[in-house]
Amino acid sequence: MIAFALTDALVTIGAILGIYLLWPHRRDGKVRMIRLGLGLMGLAALIGAVRFASGLVDELELAHSLASTFAAAAGLLLISVGLTLKVNAVKMDTGITRYVRYGLPAIVAFLMFFPGTGPIIGSIPVFGLILGIVASGMLVLKGKQSTGLVWLASFALIGLASVLIGGSRMESTFGITNWHLYHALLGIWAVLVGEATKRLMAR
Repeated sequence: MIAFALTDALVTIGAILGIYLLWPHRRDGKVRMIRLGLGLMGLAALIGAVRFASGLVDELELAHSLASTFAAAAGLLLISVGLTLKVNAVKMDTGITRYVRYGLPAIVAFLMFFPGTGPIIGSIPVFGLILGIVASGMLVLKGKQSTGLVWLASFALIGLASVLIGGSRMESTFGITNWHLYHALLGIWAVLVGEATKRLMAR
């Protein structure tokens, strides 16, 4: 089980590195959205690492599952919305930006505990992925090819990881449990998001 804890920890480390890359821009409201999204992903992975490292695999299974579902929906949505607002240079008051930053996760949390909303929760990460790809494409079209391509790479990576590996994490590929491959890719994705946002702010 230690191997499972280590690969979950890779995602947490990736999220921390992504957040660290954005430290100089922490006062920007849209960057704070992206940093919070990364933080939610890292927190879910941290719960997974504690779950496997402590041996409380069954006891923490529900908490890990809920945290992962919440992070996939709220985290990816925050990142894609923050990117979209930044790409379009949308001017927002600090208070409004704060409401959006905390309001989106609050809505996701409410939906998670409201009966019959499972399909909606499942569609939010897909919406976030599509929104992020569109925003990345806009960057490329605006002549920011390098930044846009890094963003596209990040969304392509998490999209492929979710589609190709997400549903078969306990199976194996090339003798490696897909769980490890999936979380390794998520760790790389988190760092890519940090680097892509850093480039976006440098433009």
